[in-house]
Amino acid sequence: MAGPRTPLFEPREYFDSKAQPFDFGRVLVVVALLSILLAVGVGGILWTFTQQLDQQVSVENPDHFPEWSCEQYEDGGAFDDMSAPDGCDPSVPETIDRRLGDLVWQELSWVPWAMLLFVPLGWVFQAALLHVGSSLVGGSGRFTDTLVVAGWGMVPSTLRLLAVGSFLVYQLSRVTLPADPEGAVSAMQASLSGLGLLTGAVTLLVVAWATYVRTYGLARGRDVDVGDAALVTVGLSVVGLVFELL
Repeated sequence: MAGPRTPLFEPREYFDSKAQPFDFGRVLVVVALLSILLAVGVGGILWTFTQQLDQQVSVENPDHFPEWSCEQYEDGGAFDDMSAPDGCDPSVPETIDRRLGDLVWQELSWVPWAMLLFVPLGWVFQAALLHVGSSLVGGSGRFTDTLVVAGWGMVPSTLRLLAVGSFLVYQLSRVTLPADPEGAVSAMQASLSGLGLLTGAVTLLVVAWATYVRTYGLARGRDVDVGDAALVTVGLSVVGLVFELL
């Protein structure tokens, strides 16, 4: 009888099956898909969020030249024999109104693209911690097997980020934001007042799920007892939670 197709729900049966449980090529595809999914998901969530920010804010006009620069084109200035640029014209205002959502998107549009790099780096970093930790309890085996374990363990965390982000956008979409930026921020904070409790519960569930997957994978891949593997995986999960709370 064939074992489970993935270790997400039955990791002990999956990693103990006679099939190839440590298929590096397969988990490489999984991590690549997670990277793309996170990039698209984060980009979509961020874009949807910024589309709701219609408030106008004043910013410096890039077409306006500062007064000290324009003085160089007046009589006695360094460039008095040249015509002053258009930005020195009094009709060009020092500030202009910009839509808040456009400014936020302009500042954060790099984040979705960064996921394509951060996810693989996070995968290798987690695998390194699992590999070193399991070595301390007598583990042995290939690093690629540890990469497989770490890759599967990343799936729950990815689903959590997308689920919480989608819920965040849903909550904000139900709020009527005032025209002034400060009032909009207050309204957003009020609408998300109960999000911390939900996020905390989902985080604990996902961490337990990921630890469950990693424990049985590490026990088989590094040839250690399940208890010793749990010591390593639980320790990694606790460290991750501490960093999230900082």
